[in-house]
Amino acid sequence: QTADVKTDGGRIEVSFPGVEMGIFAGRLQYTVYKGTNLIRQEVIAKTDQQSVAYKYDAGVKGLPIKPSTRIAWRDTSNNWQDATLDGAINANPAVAVAANRLLSAQTGAGSLTVFPPPHKFFWVREIPSNLGYNWFRKDSASSYSIGIRQAESEADPAFSGHGAEDTRQNFALYNARPGTWQHMPMYLLVGSGTARAGVNAALAYTRNDKYKPLPGYLVMARHFHTSPVSRLLGSGALDNVLDDFQLARAAGVNVYEPVGGGGVVPTGSQAFGPRQPAAPAAGAQRPAGPDDETRLKGQALYYEMAKLQARRNFFVLPTEEIFNIAGAKEQLGGHNDLLPSHPVYFINRRTEGQPLVTTHPAYGQVYHLGSPADFVEMAHRENMLFFMPHPNTKSSAGYPESIKDTPFFRDPVFGGAGFRWGMGLDLSEERLCDYRCLPTFDAMNNWTADLPTPPKYMTAIAETYVNRVGDDFYANTPVTYFKPEGQLTGDNWAPIINSIKKGNFFVTSGEVLISSYDVRGAGRQRTIAADVEWTFPLEFAEVVWGDGVRTDRQIIRVTDLPPFGSHRFEIPFDTTGKKWVRFAVWDSAGNGAFVQPVKLTARSTPTTAGAK
Repeated sequence: QTADVKTDGGRIEVSFPGVEMGIFAGRLQYTVYKGTNLIRQEVIAKTDQQSVAYKYDAGVKGLPIKPSTRIAWRDTSNNWQDATLDGAINANPAVAVAANRLLSAQTGAGSLTVFPPPHKFFWVREIPSNLGYNWFRKDSASSYSIGIRQAESEADPAFSGHGAEDTRQNFALYNARPGTWQHMPMYLLVGSGTARAGVNAALAYTRNDKYKPLPGYLVMARHFHTSPVSRLLGSGALDNVLDDFQLARAAGVNVYEPVGGGGVVPTGSQAFGPRQPAAPAAGAQRPAGPDDETRLKGQALYYEMAKLQARRNFFVLPTEEIFNIAGAKEQLGGHNDLLPSHPVYFINRRTEGQPLVTTHPAYGQVYHLGSPADFVEMAHRENMLFFMPHPNTKSSAGYPESIKDTPFFRDPVFGGAGFRWGMGLDLSEERLCDYRCLPTFDAMNNWTADLPTPPKYMTAIAETYVNRVGDDFYANTPVTYFKPEGQLTGDNWAPIINSIKKGNFFVTSGEVLISSYDVRGAGRQRTIAADVEWTFPLEFAEVVWGDGVRTDRQIIRVTDLPPFGSHRFEIPFDTTGKKWVRFAVWDSAGNGAFVQPVKLTARSTPTTAGAK
């Protein structure tokens, strides 16, 4: 068997052609990175068949069994588990429901740890329960194998979607467009110590599945369908703490944003009266929703919950996902999260002749909203922002393009859209959400390039439902690092809204961080300056721009940089013919981070997104 060998910066790639796997054909490739014991093993293959959805398992076999051989992993309670191979030969792989997606084998004087890419491996299931992504198998009396895998189905049929009555079947698999090279990787980390030491060493690549604190920044995780009010009341009191909040805090999240809990919530609690027919998702309203008093009572409890759950470094931003204006001929279009800066009471309906604002004896000022214009007016008065959480998929398929010429979209209160990979996951993508989110991001800024308004931004979303202890929170939750404009409290979220309005943030999967960013200079010649740190070996940095019609980019290959590094990028940039610009960095596992666009003017355009 021949092999192709090439160097690329600080790495060596060894490829073996002639691989056939069912309808796929391609090559097996090993990539070794300078300055680390990390090896990437992957099949790179394609198919010409139409409408292919698939999953893959990967592993290493032929490992020798010795008296010292041990398999080690942490379970979802974070306790160590060890397996020896002195029993019977396995007919099938033994699945390990391992924390952090890590399993390690110890043989003789060293260890071999296997794990998938921390984010790109996962399609969105909306339930981040751990299905067991690692396996081991005793193949004979003298050898064994270890690897990674995707499950055949949900462990509990009730988790297909977000409840037993949900038949959407969110176990989506990967999408292989005909002729595209699909990358199916597994990482190997070689160590000289024990299997447990190997697991701990591999954890460094995701910083122990935590979002690293950065001076001056807070970490925000958005768009969780946790229904906190009904669940907390069901537990006895709004003062109790949900697993969801504990998981987020433990991962380093400072701001947690549910998208429902007040308004129309999952019913069943006496606090919300009798069950309503066809109740929609939490926070959204349909014509068949609850009466106004029930709606307002639910909203009051939602805001009270957020206040009670606030801690010194943890806050709940009580957002609502709006997807229908009751009885209105004109709708907002798609699903839209409404982010408040303080408690605001509103009813998603306005009858003919009804004032926009009335006074309620218990709740004070109440808005009655019967059109997109009403929502925009309230957002201006109350310092609120809209973000379309999952553009061009689900019930927002075709949006925001379908509303790009509407006053609602063109207004600054429409802040932008959400970033979340996996809603249609194609392993030919170089970046997370390469085919859906990022083109939408750039298109929004071309559509609005000539408007005297801020750019359209993109914040990270999770799009998961109930999160339990042991769930894989980190793998399924991109985050937004923002610089708060003032002091957050349990009922003052203006520091978040004001920061987002200025583009004072960056989005990341967690491994790549952009602690400062600036567009320096005046006139046509500028400099993109950014301070970046990372864990996995980097792949490339990019400067992306648009002229109001087209998007283009400059790719800067950075494969010569070592893992676990930091670097200050200073990239000359000619603004001729360009109307906006943004910067991003992506690593070899598909992880990355990006800052927000800057509109280009004739004079210097610094950002405040961490600028020194």
